[in-house]
Amino acid sequence: MNDIVLSAKHIMKTYKLPSGNIKVLNDFSIDIKRSEHIAIVGKSGSGKSTALHILGTLDKPDKCAETSINFTSVGELTRLSENRKALLRAEKIGFVFQTYHLMPEMNIVDNVALPNMALRKRNPNVRERAIALLKAVGLGERLEHKPLELSGGEQQRVAVARALINSPELILADEPTGNLDPATGESILDLLFSLSSRIPQLDENEEAAPPALLIVTHTPQIAQKCDRILTLDNGVLN
Repeated sequence: MNDIVLSAKHIMKTYKLPSGNIKVLNDFSIDIKRSEHIAIVGKSGSGKSTALHILGTLDKPDKCAETSINFTSVGELTRLSENRKALLRAEKIGFVFQTYHLMPEMNIVDNVALPNMALRKRNPNVRERAIALLKAVGLGERLEHKPLELSGGEQQRVAVARALINSPELILADEPTGNLDPATGESILDLLFSLSSRIPQLDENEEAAPPALLIVTHTPQIAQKCDRILTLDNGVLN
């Protein structure tokens, strides 16, 4: 089995503004191994979130003959249609954002189950799985509550459960603790690490590898919990 989940090579990203061009990523390359936890750190505006969004097909790199983003189980992502990218995100990638991105009109069970609706083959037991994940994140008594009835930390717990609903191969977390106080943020991160490692057991598939995790953060304490720490500076990853 190939140990690499995603391999990105020579990514460039430039924003064209009236005041001039801003190069955000300059020959950005990264290999993400199965079950590996990686932190990307860097000052504000260094391109961390842009890199994560490109890896997750939420944004596009500049056109360049040398650019490649290869998801091992899928193939070259830069050649996919927008519909195929959307399906990839639903099937293979779990996202955790700083601002939760929950649907306010839905209860938290339906929020967690929502990504399953995008799959070609939906899980008929998705509601039961959503409930199991919510119990695992400590929200078993709040299942009928809507997001705005929860605290920020509780909403991020819902977001963690949602990211894992389709058993992704890769989780992309963009400043997942940025809106939380330090203690709550640390508990959310510990939960993300521990729960993602238990996905094979929840799926009753002991041979499966837990998802890889790529975290964008400016907090050293969070980065130190990861297997690797990479620094993005002036668009270059070190």
